[in-house]
Amino acid sequence: MDFRIRQLQCFLTLSDLLNYNKTARVLYMSQPTITFQIKSLEEAFGVKLFLRDRQQVRLTDAGVAFREYAQTIMDTVHSAHDCLSGLHTRLRLRVSCGPVGQFVLLPAVLRTLAARHPEFELEVIELTTEQMITRLPEGKVDALLMVGALPVTGMRFDPICEDGLVAMVSTHSPLAKQQSISVESLRETPIIASRMKDCRFHQPFLHALLAPFGITPRIVESPQSCTVQFAYAAAGEGLAIATESMSACVFPDVVAKPFRENLPNMQLGLVAMSENESRAMVIFRKVVMECTAAAFGKRGAAATSRPKRVHRPVVVFPAQSQAS
Repeated sequence: MDFRIRQLQCFLTLSDLLNYNKTARVLYMSQPTITFQIKSLEEAFGVKLFLRDRQQVRLTDAGVAFREYAQTIMDTVHSAHDCLSGLHTRLRLRVSCGPVGQFVLLPAVLRTLAARHPEFELEVIELTTEQMITRLPEGKVDALLMVGALPVTGMRFDPICEDGLVAMVSTHSPLAKQQSISVESLRETPIIASRMKDCRFHQPFLHALLAPFGITPRIVESPQSCTVQFAYAAAGEGLAIATESMSACVFPDVVAKPFRENLPNMQLGLVAMSENESRAMVIFRKVVMECTAAAFGKRGAAATSRPKRVHRPVVVFPAQSQAS
């Protein structure tokens, strides 16, 4: 069986008009071409689709039966064309978030996109840091929200916030009764950190953070999920070091405590591949920057104003300088 879409178009038009001359004019084709297309279609199926004499053209029983199938095929073709032709203008992104992005910024971003661009499709994917590093250059995720710069070739990192560090401790811990805690308490208190297979940077970051104080952290490994790590903290397995923004989130039996020492800030940003300048990416970046300014105020503004000096040092993950 061999037939073409053009033949189906000729068949359907002729079945509506039942006149070869009119069909030829509507389709901007010659009458012999219409006759040839119909004959070729009939030969492909081995049936007669039309009966024609000097007075009239009418459908055969086979033609009547075939009409429904032909219409279904053409409707499917038109639907496929509409879908494929609109892909390049479709507003769709796949995004994965760090803890601050997920809990602090994402709700505002979703609200703003829904209000301004209701057709925008934002798919949020939960990934570990190692999965982010692998899937971003592969195109399996389009953007990473509120994470540090990662060692990914061809990556664009837009710094959008500098955030301080706090300790997330169990409400049952003696540390929870203090207004602030000293890093000296970390000599005895374990620190909950991501497994190396989930994030190669977290544990080295903690070692680098505490090295100036002569402290070697006692690590309690946990899945990278922020909620799991806070659950460990609530259970008294240790404390988690998080960014200051996370202290605004409510987690059962966990309280945020500032450090007495002047620890460096964390620089967080929006990560995407440099070549990704789709309309969806441009809109998403603009909305993220606006929501950051509203949520973080001066902290967000300071991060995006490069000429301004930051009074506190900014810490980055080990190997972050490899990002290009």
